[in-house]
Amino acid sequence: MPQVKGGQKKQSSGRKTTKGGQKPASPARDAVVKQTADASSIIMGVFFLLAILVGAAAWMGQSMSVVENKANQLADGAAKTVGLSIKSIQIIEVSDDQENAIRAKLGIVEGDSMFRADPHALKARLDQLKGFGDIQVHRFWPNQVTVFVTPLKTSVMFRETLDAPLTPLHVTGEEASVTIEGAEYGVVQGEGAVEAWPSLLEELEAFQTIHSRLDYADRIGNRRWDLVMVSGVRISLPSGEAREDALTVLAALQRETGVLDRQLERVDLRDSGLVYVRKKNNEFALAEIGGAG
Repeated sequence: MPQVKGGQKKQSSGRKTTKGGQKPASPARDAVVKQTADASSIIMGVFFLLAILVGAAAWMGQSMSVVENKANQLADGAAKTVGLSIKSIQIIEVSDDQENAIRAKLGIVEGDSMFRADPHALKARLDQLKGFGDIQVHRFWPNQVTVFVTPLKTSVMFRETLDAPLTPLHVTGEEASVTIEGAEYGVVQGEGAVEAWPSLLEELEAFQTIHSRLDYADRIGNRRWDLVMVSGVRISLPSGEAREDALTVLAALQRETGVLDRQLERVDLRDSGLVYVRKKNNEFALAEIGGAG
């Protein structure tokens, strides 16, 4: 049979190739690219929106501050016109330094509107000051503000350790602002010492031979006391109700032997049956409780 010129055509394999032999992008890949582009657009949009909001907030904050100041100035002027501006701020029962600190904290001055002198707001500011007890603020119309202050008086001198500085404290544990010159205050140290001091002081006042020789009281483990005397001897007291009995024994020993005035290291009264004394690293029983009193 005659041959057809050019020969038979080969059937297509069904695969299409792009120019250069590369495969065309699949529909799945196109979808991923589109989703990525959409996500990027959303992120950029959110970013610009946040930037606009932050800028607006900053601008509004500054503007509101200016507006508030202008409003206060207008209110002060209007109040002065009708006689409702502050003419007098009186602070009762304080020193000059304390008065200066209070005036600086109040946030109002003579000439301001009386409407700005809200007693509750002013008291909240003053309560942040240390060294003051009860604070009362009164607004007397039409033009006077009065502050009544009860400064905290020193009850005890406190330090955390032997080398730490002394701090005057009120019995409440707050730092005191009034210390009477020449007054003798008890010195205490250790955790819980300030709270436990009043009960110990009450007991010591019944034993003046001990109290008059006390240098400082050391709270041990927030559980019991050591008394350090002027002579340097350390008295270890028991905890709880046994402490008063131990003080009775110690007072008797002082009368009979002058133990608090001796150059001793320690007198240990924690044992309910014996008194132990340490002198130059030697420890021995000084007396039985029954024979000491």
